[in-house]
Amino acid sequence: MNAITAILRDSPKRFVGDKAAIARVRCVLMRADRYLLAQHNSRRRDTIGQWGLPGGRLKDDEKPKAALRREIFEELGCRVPDLIRLGDWMYRHEQQRVFGCEIDNPIAKFDADELRAIGWFSYAEIIELARGRKLRMGFELAAIIEFQRRIADA
Repeated sequence: MNAITAILRDSPKRFVGDKAAIARVRCVLMRADRYLLAQHNSRRRDTIGQWGLPGGRLKDDEKPKAALRREIFEELGCRVPDLIRLGDWMYRHEQQRVFGCEIDNPIAKFDADELRAIGWFSYAEIIELARGRKLRMGFELAAIIEFQRRIADA
């Protein structure tokens, strides 16, 4: 079995059950075949230094796309164009809706109150992060693969 299959086998599966309340939104951001991952400021010691998709919690009565656009602007200071819905994953008993988009402009600055660091990673580097258990939620690689599939089909 190849390494990617093993990683995906052990990662959280896409949520396909009954409609549940979306608690958080995440985004696969791609620019020039690289993907942006962030280290979120967290009080949980087990997630310090781990990389995840940018995004955050929905506010009351907020729609998922609107929440994601707000979170990306707050965290990274950029506006996201057309969003592709990639699916829902569960993480710590919260449903996470994940979108993806390609962006043209580089992002180098971030809100230090929200994030510890950001980085642009190649697909191969993300596989290495997954192998080393350096991805925060465990479904980041699966979401990126789904995004690649969607843009290839477009």
